Amino acid sequence: MKIAYLHGLESDGVSPKNTFLKKNFNKVYDPVINYNEQNIWNKIYNDLIKFRPDYIIGSSMGGWFAYNIGKKMGIPTLLFNPALQGRSIEPSVDKSGSKYPMNTLVLGNFDKVIKPDQTERSINKGMNKFKIYREPIGHRTPINVFEKYIMKLKKGNL
Repeated sequence: MKIAYLHGLESDGVSPKNTFLKKNFNKVYDPVINYNEQNIWNKIYNDLIKFRPDYIIGSSMGGWFAYNIGKKMGIPTLLFNPALQGRSIEPSVDKSGSKYPMNTLVLGNFDKVIKPDQTERSINKGMNKFKIYREPIGHRTPINVFEKYIMKLKKGNL
Protein backbone atom coordinates (compact mmCIF):
# COMPACT_ATOMS: atom_id res chain seq x y z
CA MET A 1 0.00 0.00 0.00
CA LYS A 2 1.29 3.45 -0.94
CA ILE A 3 0.74 6.14 1.71
CA ALA A 4 1.13 9.92 1.59
CA TYR A 5 1.64 11.71 4.92
CA LEU A 6 1.28 15.49 5.18
CA HIS A 7 2.47 16.85 8.52
CA GLY A 8 1.10 19.86 10.38
CA LEU A 9 2.00 23.54 10.17
CA GLU A 10 4.44 23.73 13.07
CA SER A 11 6.04 20.35 12.47
CA ASP A 12 9.39 19.89 10.79
CA GLY A 13 8.08 16.77 9.08
CA VAL A 14 10.55 14.42 10.75
CA SER A 15 9.14 12.42 13.62
CA PRO A 16 8.50 8.93 14.99
CA LYS A 17 5.29 9.01 12.92
CA ASN A 18 7.29 9.09 9.67
CA THR A 19 9.45 6.23 10.90
CA PHE A 20 6.39 4.18 11.89
CA LEU A 21 4.80 4.69 8.47
CA LYS A 22 7.99 3.66 6.66
CA LYS A 23 8.19 0.47 8.74
CA ASN A 24 4.58 -0.46 7.95
CA PHE A 25 4.08 0.48 4.29
CA ASN A 26 5.97 -0.28 1.08
CA LYS A 27 6.08 3.29 -0.19
CA VAL A 28 5.61 6.51 1.76
CA TYR A 29 5.56 10.07 0.42
CA ASP A 30 6.25 12.37 3.40
CA PRO A 31 7.75 15.68 2.30
CA VAL A 32 8.93 18.42 4.61
CA ILE A 33 6.35 21.15 3.91
CA ASN A 34 6.63 24.91 4.29
CA TYR A 35 2.96 25.90 4.17
CA ASN A 36 3.96 29.55 3.64
CA GLU A 37 5.84 28.71 0.43
CA GLN A 38 4.21 30.15 -2.65
CA ASN A 39 2.54 27.44 -4.79
CA ILE A 40 3.10 24.73 -2.15
CA TRP A 41 -0.40 23.36 -2.91
CA ASN A 42 0.48 22.83 -6.59
CA LYS A 43 3.81 21.20 -5.74
CA ILE A 44 2.25 18.67 -3.36
CA TYR A 45 -0.73 18.03 -5.61
CA ASN A 46 1.52 17.40 -8.64
CA ASP A 47 3.81 15.14 -6.56
CA LEU A 48 0.78 13.11 -5.48
CA ILE A 49 -0.49 12.79 -9.05
CA LYS A 50 2.85 11.13 -9.87
CA PHE A 51 3.02 9.08 -6.64
CA ARG A 52 -0.61 7.81 -6.83
CA PRO A 53 -1.13 6.98 -3.14
CA ASP A 54 -3.78 4.54 -1.97
CA TYR A 55 -4.43 6.69 1.12
CA ILE A 56 -3.55 10.23 2.21
CA ILE A 57 -2.89 10.87 5.90
CA GLY A 58 -2.78 14.42 7.18
CA SER A 59 -2.40 16.21 10.47
CA SER A 60 -3.74 19.69 11.18
CA MET A 61 -2.81 21.88 8.16
CA GLY A 62 -1.66 18.69 6.42
CA GLY A 63 -5.16 17.37 7.06
CA TRP A 64 -6.63 20.40 5.25
CA PHE A 65 -4.38 19.72 2.26
CA ALA A 66 -5.06 15.96 2.42
CA TYR A 67 -8.83 16.47 2.52
CA ASN A 68 -8.84 18.73 -0.55
CA ILE A 69 -6.38 16.58 -2.52
CA GLY A 70 -8.37 13.47 -1.65
CA LYS A 71 -11.50 15.17 -2.97
CA LYS A 72 -9.78 16.08 -6.24
CA MET A 73 -8.19 12.67 -6.77
CA GLY A 74 -10.83 10.41 -5.21
CA ILE A 75 -8.38 9.05 -2.61
CA PRO A 76 -9.57 8.20 0.93
CA THR A 77 -8.06 10.14 3.81
CA LEU A 78 -7.17 9.67 7.46
CA LEU A 79 -7.12 13.10 9.10
CA PHE A 80 -5.82 13.88 12.60
CA ASN A 81 -7.27 17.14 13.96
CA PRO A 82 -7.55 18.52 10.43
CA ALA A 83 -7.61 22.29 9.98
CA LEU A 84 -10.92 22.19 8.11
CA GLN A 85 -11.74 25.34 10.09
CA GLY A 86 -9.84 27.61 12.44
CA ARG A 87 -6.64 27.81 10.38
CA SER A 88 -4.06 30.35 11.55
CA ILE A 89 -2.89 30.88 7.95
CA GLU A 90 -4.72 30.50 4.64
CA PRO A 91 -2.47 28.93 2.05
CA SER A 92 -3.90 28.87 -1.45
CA VAL A 93 -5.74 25.54 -1.79
CA ASP A 94 -7.78 24.27 -4.73
CA LYS A 95 -11.14 23.24 -3.21
CA SER A 96 -12.76 22.35 -6.53
CA GLY A 97 -12.64 18.58 -6.08
CA SER A 98 -15.82 16.73 -6.93
CA LYS A 99 -14.92 13.15 -6.04
CA TYR A 100 -16.16 11.88 -2.71
CA PRO A 101 -13.84 9.38 -1.03
CA MET A 102 -14.17 8.28 2.60
CA ASN A 103 -12.66 10.74 5.07
CA THR A 104 -11.81 9.36 8.51
CA LEU A 105 -11.33 12.09 11.11
CA VAL A 106 -9.64 11.60 14.48
CA LEU A 107 -10.49 14.58 16.66
CA GLY A 108 -8.96 15.44 20.02
CA ASN A 109 -11.62 16.20 22.61
CA PHE A 110 -9.22 18.63 24.30
CA ASP A 111 -7.90 20.32 21.15
CA LYS A 112 -7.74 24.07 21.77
CA VAL A 113 -6.23 24.84 18.34
CA ILE A 114 -8.73 23.15 16.00
CA LYS A 115 -11.82 22.76 18.15
CA PRO A 116 -13.48 19.38 17.51
CA ASP A 117 -17.09 20.56 17.88
CA GLN A 118 -16.48 23.35 15.37
CA THR A 119 -14.84 20.88 12.99
CA GLU A 120 -17.86 18.59 13.14
CA ARG A 121 -20.20 21.53 12.49
CA SER A 122 -18.05 22.83 9.62
CA ILE A 123 -17.94 19.70 7.51
CA ASN A 124 -20.19 19.66 4.48
CA LYS A 125 -21.72 16.24 4.76
CA GLY A 126 -23.63 16.54 1.44
CA MET A 127 -21.96 14.08 -0.92
CA ASN A 128 -18.85 13.83 1.29
CA LYS A 129 -18.37 10.72 3.42
CA PHE A 130 -17.05 11.03 6.97
CA LYS A 131 -16.30 8.69 9.85
CA ILE A 132 -15.45 10.58 13.01
CA TYR A 133 -13.59 9.23 16.02
CA ARG A 134 -12.93 11.17 19.22
CA GLU A 135 -9.90 10.69 21.43
CA PRO A 136 -9.02 12.19 24.84
CA ILE A 137 -6.08 14.18 23.41
CA GLY A 138 -5.17 17.75 22.57
CA HIS A 139 -4.06 19.08 19.19
CA ARG A 140 -0.84 17.13 18.86
CA THR A 141 -1.56 13.47 18.23
CA PRO A 142 0.47 11.20 20.54
CA ILE A 143 2.34 8.42 18.76
CA ASN A 144 0.24 5.67 20.40
CA VAL A 145 -3.00 7.21 19.05
CA PHE A 146 -1.42 7.72 15.62
CA GLU A 147 -0.22 4.10 15.55
CA LYS A 148 -3.66 2.82 16.62
CA TYR A 149 -5.38 4.39 13.60
CA ILE A 150 -2.58 3.57 11.19
CA MET A 151 -2.86 -0.10 12.16
CA LYS A 152 -6.65 0.07 11.63
CA LEU A 153 -5.99 1.49 8.18
CA LYS A 154 -3.40 -1.20 7.40
CA LYS A 155 -5.81 -3.96 8.47
CA GLY A 156 -8.68 -2.43 6.48
CA ASN A 157 -10.67 -1.57 9.63
CA LEU A 158 -11.26 2.15 9.13
